[in-house]
Amino acid sequence: MKKILLTAGALLAWTGCAVAGAGGATVSIPTEDYKAILQRLDTLQKRVDQMEKADSPSGKAATAAMPSNKLAKDVESIYDTLDKVETKTLKDRINLGAELRTRVDSFKLKDDVTAPGIAGGIGTDHNDNYWTNRFRLNMDAEIQKNLLFTGRLTAYKNFANEGGLNNDSNQAHVPGNSSLKLDRAYVDWIPEGMPIPLALTFGRHPSSEGPPSELKENRLRQSTYPSLLFDGEADGVVATVGLERYLGWKNSGIRFAWGKGYQDQNTAAGASPYLDNSGNQYEDTNVYAMFFETEIPGVRDSLLVLSALQAEDINSAMLGTGTAAAKIGNMSLYGIHAQANNVVDSGFDIFLSTGLNKTDPNGRADGGTGMGLLNNDGTTEHTGWSVYTGLRYNIPYKPWNNPKVGFEYNHGSEYWASFTWGSSELYNKLATRGDAYDLYYIQPFNDNLFGRLGYTHINYDHGMATGLFGEPGESNASLDNVYFLLDCRF
Repeated sequence: MKKILLTAGALLAWTGCAVAGAGGATVSIPTEDYKAILQRLDTLQKRVDQMEKADSPSGKAATAAMPSNKLAKDVESIYDTLDKVETKTLKDRINLGAELRTRVDSFKLKDDVTAPGIAGGIGTDHNDNYWTNRFRLNMDAEIQKNLLFTGRLTAYKNFANEGGLNNDSNQAHVPGNSSLKLDRAYVDWIPEGMPIPLALTFGRHPSSEGPPSELKENRLRQSTYPSLLFDGEADGVVATVGLERYLGWKNSGIRFAWGKGYQDQNTAAGASPYLDNSGNQYEDTNVYAMFFETEIPGVRDSLLVLSALQAEDINSAMLGTGTAAAKIGNMSLYGIHAQANNVVDSGFDIFLSTGLNKTDPNGRADGGTGMGLLNNDGTTEHTGWSVYTGLRYNIPYKPWNNPKVGFEYNHGSEYWASFTWGSSELYNKLATRGDAYDLYYIQPFNDNLFGRLGYTHINYDHGMATGLFGEPGESNASLDNVYFLLDCRF
């Protein structure tokens, strides 16, 4: 009886929402589904009436003749109908999609331990079959015509293992455990009646897998920011001003972004976690950025992005040493990214990215390691640079579903540093201080499934460390990786 009453209550509450269009959201379902629910509710009511009669002495004989499982089947039928209606209602409000990727890598690392100043020194090591699984649940919704939601949850893990070195910027991009991580969740709000085209974006940003990653990932553009400078998960607020009507350049605009690279919390025993730590030199790391982007005038299906970024009060607490730490300085990043797809109908997609970084240390270093901002003394300033270029050819051969072949190259100087901790490559290729060569072949099997076979070779001229802390040091290390992946999207 309790289950029946709960079912009836759920139906009444649901139908109450369905007719409350004047005061709130209207839920629409097909007429036949609505009629089916009413019919099943009517059947249920009749069964309840029979049960009530059965409680009387005159009704016991009739009840004994009724099949014992008939009422249970009716209830389950109504629950099944409700499940279908609720699922359809959810899909009407939120579009859902999913991805599953299985990948195997074969790594070989050579590290000359006799090299002076080397960072690492582990000799030769290898892993012949490193297997990972990555699942993603994609969501989007048009809440109103000027209010849009986009989200993605990710579970990314090694086969039969829950290891991994994660922080908040790469929870969904470095293998960890099998739980779902918040990869991105943001709302785009386009206020009406503004004198200029304006959009505000807030939440966990689409700041990973930016241009030109979509070429290698065989998909549409996924992020606002060029991946050479920033590739990771980030929380913040962005204001975008549309400039196309003023400049006459297609898809042109300027973005002003703010986010937190690190937020200090008081984790001392018995303290309030929402307060800053007291009695130390920690500070929140704030990141301010500006991006101008446009389609290159006269070049169809192209992109040009000019970037400037300032990270203030970088904390050695990000090292995770657990020792006395402090803010150790600021760093500026500047970049230019240019890209064109299917250049003059040749089937070639090409890109070129450049980056420049400059440190502004404040004299402090980590209390446990003695490392400062790209130095070991807390005071020395450094400037680094990087270049990243490549192409992809779309093979026009329909029997093989138009496969693709691509090549990429990037070089980083001794003091090159950026924010690419969420790179889809486990070895963070774009943070290389040296030379990286990347060759891949993409084979689509149908509209939902493709495979990618690739080979990467990296020469590390100045240390394998990819962070912001300490002198990189010289290195003769190299890395070779052959991999294959299957990616299903639906």
